[in-house]
Amino acid sequence: MNDYAITRPAAGRLLVAHPALEDPNFARTVVLLLAHDDAEGSMGVVLTRPTSAEGLASTVMEPWLASSPDPSMLFLGGPVQPDGYICLVEDPAEPSPVRSIDLMAEHPAPGRRHRMYRGYAGWAPGQLSAEIDDGGWVLTRALPDDPFTSEPGSLWQSVLTRQGGTAAALARVPVDPSLN
Repeated sequence: MNDYAITRPAAGRLLVAHPALEDPNFARTVVLLLAHDDAEGSMGVVLTRPTSAEGLASTVMEPWLASSPDPSMLFLGGPVQPDGYICLVEDPAEPSPVRSIDLMAEHPAPGRRHRMYRGYAGWAPGQLSAEIDDGGWVLTRALPDDPFTSEPGSLWQSVLTRQGGTAAALARVPVDPSLN
């Protein structure tokens, strides 16, 4: 069992990979949960994996990518449906810092931050809760700027550090402890 204040997954929360999590899809990542249901499972997007949009053949997505916050790039949202796309759009009216939307609009709404993801992270019913209970993830609240950070490469360490205590200590664990 983990020793962090939040123990139940819910939409809008962050999953921060424990340094010992060895799955290459999630090593040292931060995932924003978009949905969680004990009977249906969970889904989210990885916030820390920017990638090139080279070869993206969609004129609908071009204005969305061009107007997203720095770094204005496509992100790898996770290993599920790698040919599908999700756009997160800031919605100040929602309790969660963001919500997912489809790409029906030709252009993004002015003044609302957004970010594009290819694929998503998904868990079967009970799977994510078991991974949290086994200590694979630190579960915490998302801050409004987390999904739109200009420094996605340092988000993992930042989120852990701001938790204090044991979680903050995890942020200092080297990638390969044997080289320490």
